[in-house]
Amino acid sequence: MKKLTWLLIVGMALLASFVPLQPIALTFVVFMLFVLVSIALFQQLPQNEWFDRLSPLFVIALGIVAFIAYLALFLAWGNATIDSQVWQMIGQLLFMYVGVYVFVVTVSGFLAGATRQKPSRFFQPVLLISVICYGAMLLLSFSTRT
Repeated sequence: MKKLTWLLIVGMALLASFVPLQPIALTFVVFMLFVLVSIALFQQLPQNEWFDRLSPLFVIALGIVAFIAYLALFLAWGNATIDSQVWQMIGQLLFMYVGVYVFVVTVSGFLAGATRQKPSRFFQPVLLISVICYGAMLLLSFSTRT
């Protein structure tokens, strides 16, 4: 199932990078890519039980430092001139995957510290809520374009 999910992600990314799309179709493709990346993370996150052995405060600090490094790398990527749309799409997919992962781990660490539960208990619910909220924001663009 994991290989099929990644095959769909790469296939949609390549399709979006080679075929010029209308804004509504591009919004739908980005939404589907986000859902597929979230499914890949949903399958991956329960295997990360090593966070359960760390202090929630350390997980939060690690998440904040990772988020700052992520933003710096994202800004550097945005300022780089890359001519190939394929490499741009692969970079965007990578940033989407890492960004969602860092967000879920940081929020799970915060919730674990607040409730004194294991962080792995919160991975999937936080991911599900973030997918619903981000998906709703993407789909709102459909209603504003009519």
